[in-house]
Amino acid sequence: MTSKINVLQVIPKLGYGGAETGCYDIAHYLPEKNCGSFIVTSGGTLTKFIDKKKVKLIKLPVHSKNPLIILFNSIILIFLIVFFNISVVHARSRAPAWSCLLATKITNRKYVTTFHGTYNFKSDIKKFYNSIMLR
Repeated sequence: MTSKINVLQVIPKLGYGGAETGCYDIAHYLPEKNCGSFIVTSGGTLTKFIDKKKVKLIKLPVHSKNPLIILFNSIILIFLIVFFNISVVHARSRAPAWSCLLATKITNRKYVTTFHGTYNFKSDIKKFYNSIMLR
């Protein structure tokens, strides 16, 4: 007997860009394949088009690069992962990716990232911050 796969996508804002529409499309495709679909975002114009019967939308300040907010988000994500029995966490940007990495390490869940293009870095700190998308 297999259990249902629940996928949580985390994206800063749900607008009309490539990453955002990809997130939206995948979120609505997953229920057609009998998977649970969850999105965590800080908001955006596409949120009003989410089919609430298919996709659970949760608002958190995942757009923030503030380390304290990132830590706060990871604590909330831990509770969401456990409560909704999330199987896979998909981070779609750097700041939320740090929150997701910590939450998945603690809950022992699968973690995946997606990014479109390259990130610039001029210092070792920025290089380390960007490296989250390759883990």
